[in-house]
Amino acid sequence: FDLPNTMPNLMLFWAPLGACSVIAFLAITGNLSRKQAMLAIIGLVSAGIYVALFTNREQYQTLMLFHLPLLAWIGAGLSVLGLRSDPQNRFAFLIKSIEVFITGGVYLIAGGVFAGITFGMFGTLGIVIPDRIMRLFLAGGGGLIPVLAVATVYDPRFSPIEQKFEQGLGKVIFTLMRLLLPLALLVLIVYLFVIPFNFMEPFWHREVLIVYNVMLFAVMGLLIGATPVHADDLSPKQQSALRVGILAVATLTALVSVYALSAIVYRTVRDGITVNRLTVVGWNGINISLLALLIYKQFKAGPAAWLRALQSVFSIGTVGYIVWAVFLTVAIPLLFH
Repeated sequence: FDLPNTMPNLMLFWAPLGACSVIAFLAITGNLSRKQAMLAIIGLVSAGIYVALFTNREQYQTLMLFHLPLLAWIGAGLSVLGLRSDPQNRFAFLIKSIEVFITGGVYLIAGGVFAGITFGMFGTLGIVIPDRIMRLFLAGGGGLIPVLAVATVYDPRFSPIEQKFEQGLGKVIFTLMRLLLPLALLVLIVYLFVIPFNFMEPFWHREVLIVYNVMLFAVMGLLIGATPVHADDLSPKQQSALRVGILAVATLTALVSVYALSAIVYRTVRDGITVNRLTVVGWNGINISLLALLIYKQFKAGPAAWLRALQSVFSIGTVGYIVWAVFLTVAIPLLFH
């Protein structure tokens, strides 16, 4: 059974299915509350059923390609953290999530290579593997890879803040993110310099706005990944340099994002509201607000409490992401018929 535009169901619903597998794994092997796990699984299944009711709407279907994975991540996070988690545990969960995603990507590449070689070997003998078998193979890998990634980097016996971060792949990720920080700063400086020479591009071309939105989410991920979980993970000099770098990147990103948001608002006023414009305006508004709050809290907290202030901003951001993702999933089919 295929969705409109020949999109397989697995492409749309793989994330909730994978998240349910991860939640079940954490409940069986760790200290995760069975009640919390069951509620999270019921919530994800309900979200999947709700989305399936409106898959005949092409724009909504495309939107859910990106938002169902976000809802799946939210469901897994709520099952681990509960509804009343503290900012430190939320931030630790964010960091571990990045590590899980990258680990899952490595497993996905390895699985893709293995599948390609396997199907190719059978193909050389003239054996055609039935589509049903191939789909089962892909579905099994889609459910197994998230569990393998979580089992590799996350100890289910401990809370997120009690996990190990500055070793193995986690250390590589932290180092990479901090190395990318000055490069991102350089790119932003150059980009701000050339904007006046191409000022109207995002106002007229939709593709430019898409690039801006991808950039904004990438920078938010970079800022989270570059932030240490514990203050003693870095020396005082390293903390000072990292704080300055994060503050500079956040400030320049906020300027570019406000410029992009003005272009979206202009297009909305000129041509009317659409599903995509509502989505983009909401996400941009949330991310710009977080960047502004980050800058404000850094100047208010000062060097002494910079890390706790930074983590609190990202913790607040998780709430905004949850609210907007749920709103889009539920409200879009009702607002746009």
